[in-house]
Order: sequence, then C-alpha cells, then structure tokens
Amino acid sequence: MKVLLALDGSAPSLVARDLVVDLSWPAGTALHLLAAYQLPVDWTAGMGSTSDWIGDTESTMRDQLEDELRALAGPFIQHGLDVKRHVLRGRAAGTINDLAAEIGADIIVTGSRGRGQLRSMLLGSVADEVAADASCSVLVARGPSVSRLLVATDGSAGAKVIPEQLERWGSFRNCLADAVAVSIPDSPAFELMVGLYTLGDERLAGKRRELRSRYQADADTMAERLTAIGIPTTAHLRGGDPAREILATAEDQGADLIVIGSRGLGGLARLLLGSVARKVLIHAHCSVLIVRNQGSSR
Repeated sequence: MKVLLALDGSAPSLVARDLVVDLSWPAGTALHLLAAYQLPVDWTAGMGSTSDWIGDTESTMRDQLEDELRALAGPFIQHGLDVKRHVLRGRAAGTINDLAAEIGADIIVTGSRGRGQLRSMLLGSVADEVAADASCSVLVARGPSVSRLLVATDGSAGAKVIPEQLERWGSFRNCLADAVAVSIPDSPAFELMVGLYTLGDERLAGKRRELRSRYQADADTMAERLTAIGIPTTAHLRGGDPAREILATAEDQGADLIVIGSRGLGGLARLLLGSVARKVLIHAHCSVLIVRNQGSSR
C-alpha cells in the first residue's frame, strides 16, 4: 500500500501526521511525505540581481523543508513504515495530485486548512481541490485519531466499493461504525404537502414506500458488509437532504470520521465531486474519507 501525506508544518497538517501515525497500516506500506513550495515572483523578468536572490531563496526553502520532513519522519520509522520524502516545486493541489498519480498512491492524507512558516500549502480550498481531482481516495484529517465511523451509502457503485477498500487497508478494524442511507423526507409537513399536490394519489405513496424500503436495504447491506470485515456497524435510515442528514447523523453518533464514496466524475463535472460528498467535506467538523475505486474512470 502507498500513502501520500502532504505536510506544510501548519497545525492542521500536523493533525494529519498524527492521524497517520495513529492508524494501523498493512505490512509493507510505503509512506510518502510531501512538502510543496512556490517561489516569489521575479518582477524583473530575470534582469538584474533579483533572479540570483530567488535562486538563493529556493535553495534555502528546499533545505529547510528537507530538514522538516526528516524530523517529521521519525514516528513513522518507529512504526516500521517505509518512508520516502519529496520536496517539490509547484502549486500545492496540483503537486499533490501529480505525485499521487506518479507513485500510484492508494490514499492521499491532508490537513483541512493551514499555513506553514514558509509557504501556504493547504490554504482554504486546496484540500477541496485535491479531493475533487485526485485519482485515488482522499482522507482530510480534522482530528488525530479515529474511534467511530459514519459510513454513508446510497447503493451506488461509489458506495459499494467502501467495504472492500476499508478491508484492504485494515486501518479501521475494530472501530465502531454507523451506516446511514438518506431517503425522501418523512415529516408530517412533507406528507401533507405531497398529499395535497398529488390529490392523494396512492401510486405515488407506494413509490415513496418502495424508495424508503430500498434505502433501508442499502443501509442494512452496508452494515452487514462492514461488520463482516471487523467493523461492527449499526444501520440507520434518515429522511431529508442527504448532506445535511449525513452530517447530523455523524454529530448524533459522535463519529470522528465520515466515509463517503465519490462518483468519480471527469472534466467539469469533477468540480461537483458529487455535490453531497463536497458538501460533507466542506461542512463536517470531523475527518472525512472520500473513497474512490481506482479501477474506475475519474
């Protein structure tokens, strides 16, 4: 297994480091530590002494980042991981995803937001951009450990690969989990509105019951599959907006990691990341793992 951990020395990136240290990884896992940097703009277009100053600055930056990664590698080496260090020049999100593709990473781990001493690496939307464009799974860390998972499912291909990926990694075995599927709202107000709009058409009511039954089956199946691989799981069915209900269930159950599948869309559609996954990633107070099947197209 290959894990790519992006670091910039900020507090959030150190949370990501602590989470990687805390998790169990399969024997033989290779951990790639990455620090990316960008140079100051040379407004003289290479004329005068400015370019020499920039060259000196780059050398200093690389040396300092090399030293920082070397110091951060200690805990991983103690845990028996094969650690490789990368200091690369380029935009943060693009550099992270390019290296992940180059080494064939199984998962990218980043902090949610941060600013290092030398250059910003995980500012604002960088984690979001990494998650949207990565060819592999992405774990955005907001806490140093995981004890309870909230796994979202809708029966799609993206959700169905979650148990097999978690089993292969083995990082969450023996954690407790909740599997949640979100169907249409089931509040009295919604029932009244639908009844008035459809004039009580029983065919629609039957379709709604069928839909809720399907999503309940999705949650039950996910719970059974996770339990079978050593992650004891309870199934839940919620009604309402999917992203809002996933986040609410995570809060209710005390989850410190939300696991959700990605639609794996390409082109402009990737920017949506599947609107539910993106909303969860942005608004969750806990860590978020977006699982991708690397055998599928982006």
